[in-house]
Amino acid sequence: MCGITGMWSTRTHESCVERVRSMTAALQHRGPDDSGVHCVAGGPVLGHRRLSILDLSPLGHQPMQSPCGRYCITYNGEIYNFREIRRELEQRQHRFNSDSDTEVILAAYAEWGLEAVARLRGMFAFALWDGSSQQLHLCRDRFGVKPLYYTGSQQLLAFASEPKALHGVGLTGGEVDPAALCEFVQFGYVSAPRSLYAAVRAVRPGTILSFDSRLEPSERNYWSASELYSAARVTPARETIRALPEAELLERVESELSEAFRYRLVSDVPVGLFLSGGIDSSLVAALLASVPGTTLRTFTIGYGGSEFDESGYARTVASHLGAQHTEFTVSEDEALALFFRLNDIADEPIGDSSLIPTLMVSELARRHVKVALSADGADELFGGYARYAACARYAVRNGTLERALRLLSGEVLSRVPPRWIAAAYRVTRRENQRFAGIEDKLRKFINLSRAGDTFSGYRATVSEWTPAQSSQLGVRSQEFETELAQSFRAADHTDDASRFMHFDLTRYLPGDLLTKVDRASMAVSLEAREPFLDHKLAPLAIALPLEWKLRDGQNKYILRRLLDRHYPAGLFDRPKHGFSAPVAKWLRGPLRGVLEEELAPRRVREAGLLDEQAVQRAVAQFLTGGTSTSAAGVWFLLQLQRWAYRWLLSGAPPPVEPVAEPRGAAADIARSSV
Repeated sequence: MCGITGMWSTRTHESCVERVRSMTAALQHRGPDDSGVHCVAGGPVLGHRRLSILDLSPLGHQPMQSPCGRYCITYNGEIYNFREIRRELEQRQHRFNSDSDTEVILAAYAEWGLEAVARLRGMFAFALWDGSSQQLHLCRDRFGVKPLYYTGSQQLLAFASEPKALHGVGLTGGEVDPAALCEFVQFGYVSAPRSLYAAVRAVRPGTILSFDSRLEPSERNYWSASELYSAARVTPARETIRALPEAELLERVESELSEAFRYRLVSDVPVGLFLSGGIDSSLVAALLASVPGTTLRTFTIGYGGSEFDESGYARTVASHLGAQHTEFTVSEDEALALFFRLNDIADEPIGDSSLIPTLMVSELARRHVKVALSADGADELFGGYARYAACARYAVRNGTLERALRLLSGEVLSRVPPRWIAAAYRVTRRENQRFAGIEDKLRKFINLSRAGDTFSGYRATVSEWTPAQSSQLGVRSQEFETELAQSFRAADHTDDASRFMHFDLTRYLPGDLLTKVDRASMAVSLEAREPFLDHKLAPLAIALPLEWKLRDGQNKYILRRLLDRHYPAGLFDRPKHGFSAPVAKWLRGPLRGVLEEELAPRRVREAGLLDEQAVQRAVAQFLTGGTSTSAAGVWFLLQLQRWAYRWLLSGAPPPVEPVAEPRGAAADIARSSV
């Protein structure tokens, strides 16, 4: 895992070298082991920070040039099947000096051109210079595990793994993208190709963005999650799966999961696992524990009695598998101390409060290992969120009477103090049957009850501010509303639950979860890998009939069946908690002073992003315990405001002319499919 940077100017070359050095230094946390800057004659200046994982010797130094001198690469990520590709290339007379996957990418490009990207199994973001065609290719992996941002004008192109590298040399500007701002306020993240900076774009997952010598961009989509949800692919695949005997299907799914997980062990340094004690990480642990010669090292943090604490379950799983388990119980003061570091870690605001526990478990793991496996993506691929079933029921029961009854119940609940309902819920439900954060789930049910169609119904469950509330806050964008609807309709030819999963896989997963894990892990120089996000596993997962994902009130049904092969029965019969922080308690308690100060009218007015009066009403409504304002929604506003002061108002450089939009039919397809 590494940090990459680069700059290409059509005017001057010399000034780019020092700016790239500065950009590269800003990413030292992503790669403390080595650094390099390479100036390509007549082309870009490439920079690199290295976290040594494969071939720890100097032979893995980057930027790396091909033996013929025509190609040069700066690369972030891991290609898990690089040795297989290498053997094929050796049969084609290629010779290698190192045991690094970087050198394999260069040789693969020399042999197959951009078609080589389709052979790569892993996570990656790289910039590859082709001296023959005088083109620079920016490429990002299929799911968007690794980040890649770019900016510039007709005379200058710059790119980096994180916006802070661009900011340090005055290339982020002081303007905000209105559509990105609207998405962040409502959802707490920003989807590629946008960033919150108007001058900065993000390379889309599964795409190659190429720039010619005039810095004109063109985009090609080499992989699309949306295509996997098309009726032409899903329908016949589901019929084939339904014809399989149950035992054979379970064996096939476990076999493909095992293969994907084992690939993520490829490393020349020790590998660990974030273990929450939930379904996903426990399944990864079980399948990897069976790999011959593997010593499983697991890491868990706990909150000491909080409703969000699952450390006891993780301890049980680790004990059952005989893993080397490391657990740390975090005090409230220790967790809150990290709150004040978020501005530097998140150079683009991250609304997901689980950034804090993710940072804590990353710090814990980094004391022992250099690589850790996470378990993101299983919910989106195998139907893990309770909202999938709830919203699917809403879609099929949207008749006049059903809708009227649901609306009535929602209106009644909206008038009952949330703390009363929460207290009654905790009294009537057993400990292992409770959802964490029941107040927020209640608010989302109320919003769902008011929805008029399937799209707005699902949106109500995944956003913290409705479009109307967002508009009242002074944040609105018709362009964003159009893009969001297009994303939802991209999987129109399948069932409702699959449409919801597609929406999360293409927006929430890369925009929120993967960004959060990348920033938290790389902040402490830890490589985080995602074993569920394997492009060979995804088609099978997506094509699984819904009854193997959602059945008898259980989510991720097939994964639960696989867990029964490895753990005592009933261990995972509990609601999903999620890896969250108790932000409602914090914002009404120890962080209340910070909240009131940061979102005070004067501060909001100075930042110029939100309506100061609407913000005051929302904060007051939250602090008094109303149902229309969530803790997460207020947390979004707080993170946005703190980001603005740190990155926009503290000596912000002047605006930069945005890079031209990619051209060509492939770019249009990519825009509509993501």
